[in-house]
Amino acid sequence: MLTILQSYDSSYYDNSGSAAAGAIFGIGMLFFYLVIYLFIGFCRYKVFKKAGREDAWAGFVPVYNAIVLSQIIKKPSWFFILFYVPLISYYAWFVAGDKLGKGFGKGENSTVWGIIGLLTGLFINMIVHAFGSDQFDSSAVPDETA
Repeated sequence: MLTILQSYDSSYYDNSGSAAAGAIFGIGMLFFYLVIYLFIGFCRYKVFKKAGREDAWAGFVPVYNAIVLSQIIKKPSWFFILFYVPLISYYAWFVAGDKLGKGFGKGENSTVWGIIGLLTGLFINMIVHAFGSDQFDSSAVPDETA
């Protein structure tokens, strides 16, 4: 057995090129996703700032940004959990998109913004509300915290 292992020629199975390519691809994807995360965090930051939040930096903090968003759309404190439950998160995205649309003065089209929030996971909603000229009016959002 020892002689079989000693006579094994590993140069025939040299995979160093594909390993390097995989590492470069992985690092590239990591960088890509980091840029996307920072962009979405910046959009959330701007939306939270427009909503009058002092802790707008929460846009960059996972889970806490869902808590802040739940407070902005005037939902109960437990509502943020729905963003992380499979299938039920679609309902949460729809409600958040709808209520953000109402808060940003798109009351007659708020259901459309809810559907956009549902289909894109609030990605498009945050971009439009962050860079749009509309200001947030918290009195336009019905209070459901009780």
